[in-house]
Amino acid sequence: MRKATRLPWERFVALDRAVRSGAYPNARTIGEELEVCRRTVLRDVEFMRDRLGAPIAFDRARNGYYYTEEGFRLPAVEMTEGELLALVLAERAFRQYRGAPFGPDLARAIRKLAEGMGDAVTIDLGDLAEGCSFRVTAPEEIDAGLFHALATAVRERRRLAMRYWTPSRDEETTREVDPYHLACVDGRWYLVAHCHARGEARMFAPARIRAVAATGATFDRPDGFRLDEYLAGAFGVFRGRAEESHRVRLRFTGEPARYLADRTWHPTQAAQRGDRGELDLCFELGSLREIERWALSWGPDCEVIEPRELRLRVVAAAEAIGRAYAGRDGSGDGPSC
Repeated sequence: MRKATRLPWERFVALDRAVRSGAYPNARTIGEELEVCRRTVLRDVEFMRDRLGAPIAFDRARNGYYYTEEGFRLPAVEMTEGELLALVLAERAFRQYRGAPFGPDLARAIRKLAEGMGDAVTIDLGDLAEGCSFRVTAPEEIDAGLFHALATAVRERRRLAMRYWTPSRDEETTREVDPYHLACVDGRWYLVAHCHARGEARMFAPARIRAVAATGATFDRPDGFRLDEYLAGAFGVFRGRAEESHRVRLRFTGEPARYLADRTWHPTQAAQRGDRGELDLCFELGSLREIERWALSWGPDCEVIEPRELRLRVVAAAEAIGRAYAGRDGSGDGPSC
């Protein structure tokens, strides 16, 4: 005997669609479509008739079910306008990425939900989100097919073989990975996966994956894996070596000192105001690579107090920037843009 593998509401929707088609389906044909036994279909028909008010009748001449009232609709999904707005905004958030992973699927789902709300609420989805939008600087190109393949592998825990380009070495390598998690960090997507070549979990940018294929093998994800714990020592996505630990203290003056504390830049952040309006931000990090660039981005309004290693790196970078501009009058002598 076949087991009912679909959720009850999924079966009700499929049964409603079959009856509404006018093909006069019966328990046998519906059961074959849904891969459930005849007895399950009969119970579903009874439930829809008695509990949902469905006007289902059986035509013996045609050996199938039909609706005696054409205007019947399954009860609408209960959803507030605010909840629908949240979904619309989620779709717009996905849309900002070229290739829009899951964007079209989410847009279709939202449209179906809006239509299923019936006459109780009349909503124009375009007007609903007109006052809200998302903007990302330099959105990356993402292949929707690749993204779906990665998401499926994460969900079904399937090992993948992929060809990956590493920009620091400008080379492609082939490796097998166990995909644990897909994460969007600061507007960029990353795949966290156990790399069998390196023997540890690594982060991969989907935009750098040149080819991917299922190996046919599956894996068990570690029970204790949590993305926030995995990235605990990273200011963004660079975690550093396991044995690395840095206490970072940056001092901000001027305009940045007045508003930087309004945001949490890292879970370990601690803020302290000085007597002259300066702001000290402290972090516990496993890598200095990203915090160095972040400190430099604030120019003279940011001073590295500790660690000494980071201070020296920022000084060296600033001196290199000065040498690059030395002797130039701003007219430029390189190729025009």
